[in-house]
Amino acid sequence: MNDSTGPKPDSAMKHLEVSRVFQTVSSGDGQFAARKVRSIHFNGLLDPLIGFDHFELTSDVFGPHPHAGMSAITYLFEDSGHYHNLDSSGTDVVITPGSLMWTWAGRGIVHTEFPVPEGTRVHGMQVFVNTAALRKQHLPQALFIDSRDIPVVDYNGVTVKVIAGRTNIAGNRIKTPEALTFLDITIGRGRTFQHDLPAGWTATIYVLSGEVADDRKSWVITAGQVLAMGRSDQLETLSLTAVSDTRLILLGGQPLSEPIFSAGAMAMSSEEELGKAISDFEEGRMGFIRIEGDKRTIVLAT
Repeated sequence: MNDSTGPKPDSAMKHLEVSRVFQTVSSGDGQFAARKVRSIHFNGLLDPLIGFDHFELTSDVFGPHPHAGMSAITYLFEDSGHYHNLDSSGTDVVITPGSLMWTWAGRGIVHTEFPVPEGTRVHGMQVFVNTAALRKQHLPQALFIDSRDIPVVDYNGVTVKVIAGRTNIAGNRIKTPEALTFLDITIGRGRTFQHDLPAGWTATIYVLSGEVADDRKSWVITAGQVLAMGRSDQLETLSLTAVSDTRLILLGGQPLSEPIFSAGAMAMSSEEELGKAISDFEEGRMGFIRIEGDKRTIVLAT
């Protein structure tokens, strides 16, 4: 007699999956250059991330543009200039070095960011996160997390900035529009950082400088490289040891495993939903940002 209520055999367990190492390439010019990472290269292991850009810019290269069905999260490094953020929900914030701006687009928002003053070098990351289908038609929202409100922990040759979410030794109490782990980590040579990855979650590691390996030396990644992992049935402790002095970004979240129909920075659940978002933008229902010379005026969504 087969007892189907007993424990699953070990072969049925889902163990931690690890992607291939992805090498980023910087492209662009003096006005805008970026190392771009997109989910297509990771066999679903980037989910819920759609992708991210590690960028530098000196001018308003994009202008006002629409977002829908996803989040655009801008984090500035400490060597960055100021970055002015405007959107059609009424947000008007200057993002300062070390701070984060989270634009949760919902059913649609018009958004722009530009250096202040013009010509200032802005250095940061922009992370794009999918929104669950059942929430894509909600009203947009924006959240600014000032650098002064980001916990920083130093221990045993490791420094961790908990930009959002939490890790083993600290957490950020600010509630974000999506459950996301966002860590800026510096690890001294020979030192180890550990992070508990919840069951089912994915984690993406992007190395800014240096070289890091897991505790079993099954992989090593260096500056400009990306590795994604996750979808285990159980909590997994990630142990990252610096081969040389290393700085990296760790992003983690719970996969949505939902289809995306996209156009530009709009990520919807169906062709019909995407078509509606496009027409909402074109017909002004998302609001817009009027530019007259050097003046930018927010026109609220209807």
